[in-house]
Amino acid sequence: MYSIDKYHFKEFKIAPGHRANYAILCNPEFKEKQWGMKYSPASNYTGEYKILSLFSHPQIPVRYAEGNAVMYKEGKYVLTQNYLVMTHFEGEDVVEYYKKRGIPDHREREIESVIRFFSSATSPLHHMHSKGYIHSDIKPGHLIVNPALGTMALIDLECTIKIGEIIRGMSKEYASPEQKQMIRMLRNGEAEKTVQKKVKMNAASDLYSVGLIFFQVMTGKLWQEGNIAPQEINKAVPDRLNKIILGLLEENPDNRIPSAEALRAELEAV
Repeated sequence: MYSIDKYHFKEFKIAPGHRANYAILCNPEFKEKQWGMKYSPASNYTGEYKILSLFSHPQIPVRYAEGNAVMYKEGKYVLTQNYLVMTHFEGEDVVEYYKKRGIPDHREREIESVIRFFSSATSPLHHMHSKGYIHSDIKPGHLIVNPALGTMALIDLECTIKIGEIIRGMSKEYASPEQKQMIRMLRNGEAEKTVQKKVKMNAASDLYSVGLIFFQVMTGKLWQEGNIAPQEINKAVPDRLNKIILGLLEENPDNRIPSAEALRAELEAV
């Protein structure tokens, strides 16, 4: 058994590709699988703890506590950790889920299931965008699919920013063109105010990242590997869905599907 502060968990889990480790808490006073904990000796979660207070949506984590404390294993000192306790969402990374199941086709209405999952993801995105914020780090591990409920949760708000702000980081494979442009300009020494005038960070950036993940789920490939229509890889992709995914992957944000609500409407019409 492990513990950090007054919180207990059974396994030390390292999540590849993530800055934080994660555990499901098993304190007797909690309901089973009610709360999860991100923890890391290097990352600080004070910012994310504050950000989480801005949102109230069933598919976005509720914050519980954050702090810094010693981690113990069976009562023995391991390491001092920063931690964040929040809602645990049962499920898994949407891309990993479909790697196990295979590329969606007409078997057991798989394509309909994918559409339902991504349609559900538009709800927390719309909630966040309507508050004037963007996630800005949407990648497969931050969209957690729950097949039993037919939903996806939006997690890890560590890089969440106000619309129009400078980004705090990005996941290169799932970043929008404007995120990459912003990073290039900053690395070239341009002032932040100048960059903000030239590059507008808004909901379209999140939608591009959703498009990259949608494409990967439907084809088993990264968009960057070929930049070809999903239907050319997976013949089972309906014409309208093919158009939607390409509409999310427009390089120019002005040409993309404009909002999470618009995306939901498009998906419901497939």
